[in-house]
Amino acid sequence: MKSLQFRLVLLATTCLILSALFLSWQSLQHFEQDLPPEMARTVLATSYATQQILGKAVEHGVPFDEMVGVDAFLSSTRKDNPSIAYMVITNRDGKILYQSGFTAIQKSGSWQKMLGENTTSVQTTKVNHFFDTHVPLVFQNQHVGSLHLGQPEALIEKKMQEVSFDVIAVLVVASLIAMELLRFVLTFAVSAPIDATQEFLARIKRGDFSHYLPYDKLAGIGQLSAQFNAIVAGINKRVHTLQEAGKNGHINEKLPGYVFHRSGERPTLFTSSVDYIRWPFFLLIFADSLSLSFFPVFIGEFYSPDMGLSKSLVIGLPISIFMFTWALSMPWAGTWSDRVGHRKAFLVGASVTTLGLILTAFAQSLYDLLLWRCITALGYGLVFITAQSYVTSTTPVNQRTKGMAIFLSSFFAGSLAGSAIGGILSDRLGYSATILLSGVLSAASALFVLRFLRSNPHQEPAAARKKLSWNDFSLLLHNKKFVTITFLAAVPAKIALTGFLYYSAPLYLKFLGNNQSTTGRVMMAYGLAIILLSPFIAKLADKFGHRRWFVSVGGFGAAFAMFTIYFFDSTIGLLVSITLLGIAHAIGVSPQLALINDFCKDVVQEVGSGTATGIFRLIERIGNVLGPIIAGLLIAQFGFNGAFLGIGILCLVCICSFTLLFYWFERATPSQLASAV
Repeated sequence: MKSLQFRLVLLATTCLILSALFLSWQSLQHFEQDLPPEMARTVLATSYATQQILGKAVEHGVPFDEMVGVDAFLSSTRKDNPSIAYMVITNRDGKILYQSGFTAIQKSGSWQKMLGENTTSVQTTKVNHFFDTHVPLVFQNQHVGSLHLGQPEALIEKKMQEVSFDVIAVLVVASLIAMELLRFVLTFAVSAPIDATQEFLARIKRGDFSHYLPYDKLAGIGQLSAQFNAIVAGINKRVHTLQEAGKNGHINEKLPGYVFHRSGERPTLFTSSVDYIRWPFFLLIFADSLSLSFFPVFIGEFYSPDMGLSKSLVIGLPISIFMFTWALSMPWAGTWSDRVGHRKAFLVGASVTTLGLILTAFAQSLYDLLLWRCITALGYGLVFITAQSYVTSTTPVNQRTKGMAIFLSSFFAGSLAGSAIGGILSDRLGYSATILLSGVLSAASALFVLRFLRSNPHQEPAAARKKLSWNDFSLLLHNKKFVTITFLAAVPAKIALTGFLYYSAPLYLKFLGNNQSTTGRVMMAYGLAIILLSPFIAKLADKFGHRRWFVSVGGFGAAFAMFTIYFFDSTIGLLVSITLLGIAHAIGVSPQLALINDFCKDVVQEVGSGTATGIFRLIERIGNVLGPIIAGLLIAQFGFNGAFLGIGILCLVCICSFTLLFYWFERATPSQLASAV
């Protein structure tokens, strides 16, 4: 079955990618043809404003060829419109009367021919390495001359390059979305019905006629299921008729070895799969991540010097508060999700997230924004823990690691896709409209769960979670290995993630003059590195052991990533730095929890594995909260480069301490080790 599903996915994905590549190529061809005329339209507004100024001078009796200060006026206009390389005003004979930026251009025969053309219509022609837009000047119903505005050919090439990068980003995102949706469709329409049919027939073989196949909503194998159900219904009906006629004893007693359901009941086999929740979870993470590439810039619009704080610190507050609220929501969210069920918990979480995102789009002040982000974080945390709990409950014990890998891959795929598309959309729709769209997509994930996710009626109630106590915290925080892993490896990794990637990177790219589309494309490098490398690195860590060395290598890699952007402060340097950070976290973050289970077995057994994991994740979120605050303070005092260097030094000091401490732990004798713990 898995082989068939894999071949179907491969075939469908190949067809999707090939069709997307063909459509993208066609779009680029049309765009290349339509771009020069479209760019000409962008300078027409400038030409009309220039015409009005000159026309007023002519109306006041100033001769067209004897005006004063026109060259300075043209230079000022060019300064306000950097895409215009030159502006030239000629008379009807093509003689240059006024110009700005044209003397630096070689006046070859092509230029002379272009200036000498006496046309009465607006047109754009390519001359040497420029696109020249000719606008006739008509004053008092007389054609007195022409205005020429030139745009460099390199500008067209730059626009084409940006569009090409956008197309590539869209292709990557479209492939991720298609893969996630395809997995759900194949599971829901093919894999799950076949698994249910196999279990149904196995029951029939054992003489169990007590259950029916579930209704096939997508009609994948609906006709077959209907026939099977009709046969079972007919058998049970005849059995119940015989039972009523006999009026003595239950029919199961007269037919030993066979099982039938009670009259009036219709028990149905329950089917579940990780993929049932994977798609709505991906969709909600995608929705929330649409604002990743521009959210710090969006926060900056609410800043006022009257707040009494530096702008860098204020911009970091909503991000830190979001992370803080998310961390606090996770313990109670897990308990509540177990009590009410995954379906209801996901619905409530997605609904709260939707409300928070929509309110964020209409925020009027920084204080509104802080409140709305807290609401969003509550819903986000509930969805996150619910999806994680669903994966755990629907995955066999021997496949839990694989199930969590699927969960994390969906999280990072949604984050990658959202940040890339969000940057492109914000350039075209604006910040508020893009955040509003994210609210709509979050609502779509809730509707999806409402329609397709069902609770298992046969599942036993979840065991009550052990409540966190201060004693659990005390036991773990007195264990030096747990403290070393948590505070010297996990927390610095989260500081680098939120302080550098989520907070500093968007602001720095804006500072370098990049648009939001470029920001989204650059930030997606982190997610790509995680998605591509994490499964491979996890297998290597499980195979070779020595997970502490993976954590050390990842920590040193994160510090090196910060130093890279410090020494190569450019857009390319930041892209390399973000990619290196993704590689470093793919190597060093995944083995951290396994390292705690390996080196802190005694205390983990005492407090419970689930409790230890919960406390570790809760403390780890301290890094998420501190990241933007630390980065904001460093940027305010030392600028971006100083902030990058500061975060790099912090990561380096922590990972060096981690490595030395574990080297000492391993060399210590059992008695020394016991006293150290």
